[in-house]
Amino acid sequence: MTAFDLRKFETGGRLRVGVISDSQLTPYPHKRPTTFERNLLASFRTLKAYGCDMIVFAGDICNRASKNGYKLFKRCLDAAFSGDKPIVQAIMGNHDYYFHPAPRRLFERELGQKPLTHYIVNGVHFIGASPDSPSMHRGYSETREFISERLAAVEAEGGREPVFVVTHNAPRSTVYGSEAWGDDSLAGVFDEHPRVVSLSGHTHFSLLHPESFWRGGFTALGTQSVSYTELEKGKVNGSVPPRAYAAPMGYILEFGEDEISVLRVNMLTGTEQLSGDRIVIPRDGKPARRDDARRSAVPVFGEGEGRSEITAEGTKVSFPRAEGAVAYELAYPDGERQLYFSDFYLGDEAEGDRQSLIVYGRRRGECDIAVTAVGAGGERSESGILIKGVRVIRRRYRRKLAPEIWY
Repeated sequence: MTAFDLRKFETGGRLRVGVISDSQLTPYPHKRPTTFERNLLASFRTLKAYGCDMIVFAGDICNRASKNGYKLFKRCLDAAFSGDKPIVQAIMGNHDYYFHPAPRRLFERELGQKPLTHYIVNGVHFIGASPDSPSMHRGYSETREFISERLAAVEAEGGREPVFVVTHNAPRSTVYGSEAWGDDSLAGVFDEHPRVVSLSGHTHFSLLHPESFWRGGFTALGTQSVSYTELEKGKVNGSVPPRAYAAPMGYILEFGEDEISVLRVNMLTGTEQLSGDRIVIPRDGKPARRDDARRSAVPVFGEGEGRSEITAEGTKVSFPRAEGAVAYELAYPDGERQLYFSDFYLGDEAEGDRQSLIVYGRRRGECDIAVTAVGAGGERSESGILIKGVRVIRRRYRRKLAPEIWY
């Protein structure tokens, strides 16, 4: 049988669990904390403020497997919680394998837990499964057997409670980003286990997108990251969009008597996002649910006009924000059409009634620009915004993982 840690815990009162991932901490000592270290510390402080009894961390603690990365992780945890530590169940990610001769041994030595764990907290099962390799798409070729063994053991006990399974890579074709970043070696592992709630990191894709919640033969949630947000390719303002490091997100699982409320929380501000669209997981074996209206809503622009101005960054266009927009299409008189991400991924950091975009990839000149809003399912706004006489300065988008760039 595969070696793993089996532990049981009891906490006072109703259980609250924080779920985060992908801090990608530097292997190099710095005089000042990096952006990613500050984001992680803020995340732990937010989880403490919410009264979390347990923290689930879905992999990629380090950017490269390193003692320094794990030291920073523990230092942030100590600073946030002092002597009143919560239960911590962490797993490895693909980055936690990089450039080290014995990464699993390093993980176990530095964190004091095995890469494979099964925690039972107030009777609720949490199975933590590190990948068995740094593979981006087949990291569970061997570990899938451990997951299957643990799920079989849980099923043999009976019961109807949800079973939380933490992997770094997401099962392919489930949550947002898993089409490109999903793991093929997880195929079929959860299919006969409708009680499973899969929690995965790796993609960095925004948990504010409707597709970050998936419900099929089981339930799946993508955890985003607390370092930087990444999104799908194909938009002019990059798969790592502007200010990607400014909105680390995670979940708070609030266990009630009959159901579990899933709160999406900005870990810097501590505020719940999309509170009117909460995900709910029943505790009696019924499917997880949420209001799906936002997923198919046609974006609608607010009141106001479009404007343009020349800034140090380049030509900036601004216009009334469209509710439900995850992207905007900019159309030019020569027939070119460009798609830009909206700043939906910033959550409450993007509050306000106007959206601003820097125009990239166009030749210098003056032209009118027609703006259309695009929803999560490709729905297009019925009306648009025309911005006249825009003076375009040629600029090329450069992604920025964090202000210090290197880490």
